[in-house]
Amino acid sequence: MPAARRFARRRGDQGFTLLEVMVAMAILAMSMTSLLASQTASIRATRYAQQVTAIAFLAEYQLIETEYIVRKEGGWVLEDKIYEGNFAAQGWSDIKYKCVVDFLELPDYSKLRAAKDESDRAKQGESSLYYKDAGDKAFGALAMVWPMVKQAIERSIRKVKCTVFWKDGSIANEYTIATFWADPEKLKTLPGLGGEAKEGDDADVPGAGDGAGAGAGGGAGGGATRGGASGTATGSSRAGATGATMNVGGRK
Repeated sequence: MPAARRFARRRGDQGFTLLEVMVAMAILAMSMTSLLASQTASIRATRYAQQVTAIAFLAEYQLIETEYIVRKEGGWVLEDKIYEGNFAAQGWSDIKYKCVVDFLELPDYSKLRAAKDESDRAKQGESSLYYKDAGDKAFGALAMVWPMVKQAIERSIRKVKCTVFWKDGSIANEYTIATFWADPEKLKTLPGLGGEAKEGDDADVPGAGDGAGAGAGGGAGGGATRGGASGTATGSSRAGATGATMNVGGRK
């Protein structure tokens, strides 16, 4: 047998060298590490998506529940209302919520007039005299109807915001959903808008007696429709679209 063939056979019987095995193990380790990291990230993303979906449903539920509680307590009042708690009854005791029913208090016409005059003077210089244009005259005409418009908005519209707080490990997160509630029935208490003022209305709303004779034609119909969050409630309606925001990694 030739010497070259005997030498090749002896090398084939020896197998892999230690260096070859170490290189192969290093390549395998890097591949497995990358695969494990990718799989872990996928599992984490799936878990987070499930969590956020549950949070969104809980926030929507609490928004509707808050409207029910407000009506049960006697309806809308002329002040802000805050409701806080958790979802222990739904099996999420570690998730908390805070809902704010915001009373939209509009400024009196005198404050609007003062702000506009100040803005006009700032645009035209230091002089205390300024020219009135057509827009200024139109703004002056607003004085006749502003008390009634102010009452209508304050009585019939509320801005509502529900924020849900939860933690993902040590990271604090929050999810906020906001909408507007509108109750056309409140408009019936205003003179000239399809109904008569009830006793005590002037005392409940500041400035209610101002401009009482400045009425507008057309009445506010009864019944209700909802836009935005789902649910039912007699005599109220949701105006505008429901919006939601999420803050990850810390509360605003």
